[in-house]
Amino acid sequence: MEILAIRAGQMLLILLLALLIIGGLWFALRFRRTMRLLGTRHMAEGQVADAVVLLSEEHQGSYLQGEAYYTFQVHVKPARGRNFVTEVHALRDQLTRIPQAGDRISVKYNYSGRKRMVVLNLDGTGPTP
Repeated sequence: MEILAIRAGQMLLILLLALLIIGGLWFALRFRRTMRLLGTRHMAEGQVADAVVLLSEEHQGSYLQGEAYYTFQVHVKPARGRNFVTEVHALRDQLTRIPQAGDRISVKYNYSGRKRMVVLNLDGTGPTP
């Protein structure tokens, strides 16, 4: 019976280890979601296109990387291919001016994978909005 007995110190160690694993998984999933929403990876090779903002929404009380963010519904008009409507997320600090509905902006898009990845073109290269 002494083999099955767990001391208080061992129980505390097991509990701390479980909390550490759960916390690490939570952080990893949260970080992955943030990177996916911002779409900052793999956009160096993206194509630049004009877009029209259909809806501009600030998420008050919701934060990505500790900062408030905006969601824009945009109608993308690529030089080649079909037009499409999608959502773009951007941090408040990334924007010098917040686009409103009807504004023309420049976006980068990439077809890698099953769905289109679209981000705001913040470096200002490409088609003029």
